[in-house]
Amino acid sequence: MLPDCIQLIDNPAGKTFVVIDHPQVSARIALEGAHLLQCTPKGQLPLLWVSPDDPQLPGKSLRGGIPLCWPWFGGDRPAAAHGIARRAKWVLSTATEDSQGVYLRFDLPAACISEQLPGEPWQVYVEFRLGAGIDGQLTTTNVGAEPMKLSQALHTYLPVGSIHQARISGLDASCYIDALDGWTHKTQAGDVQFNAELDRIYYGNGDNLYLHAGDNSVVVERQGSESVVVWNPWVDKSLRLSEFPAEGYLRMLCIEAANAGPDARVLQPGEQHTLGTRIQHAD
Repeated sequence: MLPDCIQLIDNPAGKTFVVIDHPQVSARIALEGAHLLQCTPKGQLPLLWVSPDDPQLPGKSLRGGIPLCWPWFGGDRPAAAHGIARRAKWVLSTATEDSQGVYLRFDLPAACISEQLPGEPWQVYVEFRLGAGIDGQLTTTNVGAEPMKLSQALHTYLPVGSIHQARISGLDASCYIDALDGWTHKTQAGDVQFNAELDRIYYGNGDNLYLHAGDNSVVVERQGSESVVVWNPWVDKSLRLSEFPAEGYLRMLCIEAANAGPDARVLQPGEQHTLGTRIQHAD
């Protein structure tokens, strides 16, 4: 039985969401993809950006929030980009509340994994603790007899008042792979700022990051992550993206806790790894 503050509700298109209306936080999570779409702590601005153009249809991944990229990121395999988790049907296995917020756990059924990833005996679940901030943890175990490669990301869309004023600190002197310049390796100088399309994998850095975005500035902490993806599609790509407004790039950017690029992991039989992110408004 779910706590009174948590309900399962279908939208007009028939897509099922876990809707949280707690005194400390309101939030919405799609069962498909275990996809945290919205989270607003009491008396604060939303922590996540979601596309107003997305019809949120059943069977379709959502544009915004925190899509789960698992068990590969980007084009690490010739199959569909970002893995199977975003469109899979997860199971809400635990939902509790206390005075500070809510806790939810979603499991990806073993039958789904064996059907879509034959020969890859993974076990995976995601946990969300929602209240004054977002605490999300994606835990993967290799339950097979052979080592298996894992790359992944918590593909977090964050809102900004204007991309022209937004900047990210905490990555100065970090190495990164520039996906828009032949996957060349470069070094960051100063804060990350935006004046064109940007798509980078920063690696060798597990520090806290700070998004300076006026009233909606946030701090992003990471767990089990030495890489972070920073992305904004800018003008031309915005026009090519599905379910994305033409000027949406002005109001969002992505800071994604990841195990990507040189930070991809190899899990030995029985080994477990947790990728986590904690997001809260900066003081």
